[in-house]
Amino acid sequence: MRWTTLATGIFILIVIGLVKRRPDLAIVSAVGWAGGFELTFGIADTLYWHPTDTVKWIAEAWQAAALIGWVFLAHAMGIRPSPTWVGITAAAFAVWLTTIPGLTSGFIYNAPQTGHDGPLLIIPEIENVVTKTSWAIAYAVGAWRVETPPFWRRHLAASMDTS
Repeated sequence: MRWTTLATGIFILIVIGLVKRRPDLAIVSAVGWAGGFELTFGIADTLYWHPTDTVKWIAEAWQAAALIGWVFLAHAMGIRPSPTWVGITAAAFAVWLTTIPGLTSGFIYNAPQTGHDGPLLIIPEIENVVTKTSWAIAYAVGAWRVETPPFWRRHLAASMDTS
């Protein structure tokens, strides 16, 4: 795991869990963000670098099955990623996927498990971090905007409404 991913996840947990006082939203938004990103990244990686690799597609299907539930749970809890930040994420991801001579290399990433064992590539790392962080902000803003009470307080809100 990248330290930037860990720091971003901790930031979401602190802001939503402690500041907003919604640990349920904090956990679901953090895992929904990371899961949604890894799912999207994995499919894009497979399409870009391994389109005919059946084993890779099977692994992506299993990863999708494991992670998509968190994205759906976030939606069910009322977390709607910020449209502005989703747009920024889409633009950043598009830049990362493309090749702009002298600026980007086209969906390159620093991952030893994928065969990259050379020096740290700065521009691709920035592209990865900007894309992942903007997606995290989209989820954090969406979690911050949720106004429904947590599940453990809903019975109290319901009993107060009928009084």
